[in-house]
Amino acid sequence: MRNIIFFALLFVFSSSFCFSTDLYHYQIENAQKSFKEGNFSKSIEIYESLIKIEKVQDPYIYYNLSNAYYRNGDLGKAILNIEKALKLAPRDKEIKNNMQFLYSVVGHNQERTIKDTFLKHFTLNEITILTSILLVLFLCVLSLFIIRKISMVKHFIVFLVLVLFLCSCILALKGCQEFTLKEAVILSSVSIRSGPGDNNPEIFTVSEGKLVNILAQSGDWINIKFKSNKKDLSGWIRNSDVGNINE
Repeated sequence: MRNIIFFALLFVFSSSFCFSTDLYHYQIENAQKSFKEGNFSKSIEIYESLIKIEKVQDPYIYYNLSNAYYRNGDLGKAILNIEKALKLAPRDKEIKNNMQFLYSVVGHNQERTIKDTFLKHFTLNEITILTSILLVLFLCVLSLFIIRKISMVKHFIVFLVLVLFLCSCILALKGCQEFTLKEAVILSSVSIRSGPGDNNPEIFTVSEGKLVNILAQSGDWINIKFKSNKKDLSGWIRNSDVGNINE
């Protein structure tokens, strides 16, 4: 009786998994078909549904969504989604090329420091896995040295300590960047105000697609900071005027 229940549950689980997979592929094919037919709004609707409802975190879904937004004339959201794609696949050449193209279209330069450029070359998961592997290797080699007292192992331990320390520093910096630095994209041209609220004067205007950092929030308003011609500028805009890359 138990075997029958087990196989019945296994069959139900397998059927549900296969149905879910088939539905996912059907939605992808439908989105691609809509894109080829020029129905970019439908393509966007399907990709957004996969991300927001199905919780799919695939860089190429964001890449395709970015292309659909671009063809639909929404440059701000096109850049937002290509940035999200690059975050998941930071070394993908096609994604990087599309991102450079989109920034050239809106006329914005990506003014990032060498440190930020280096850290964005790897995902947080990749650095975490590498650091974990090095830690396990270090413990194994240290155990071997304690048990066997092999002198050559001592030099390797020193090397591992240095590499592990370097990776730990990179992991700490990457973690700080991921969890404390809130990056966002201006979704459409907007006036920046000196304070949170429409009663504060406008100090300058920023066009769509600009990459900014979120410093603080006050109600529906956020304080942003960005670089322009190597100068740091800051001000307040409504939260709805930006798309958060980290979300």
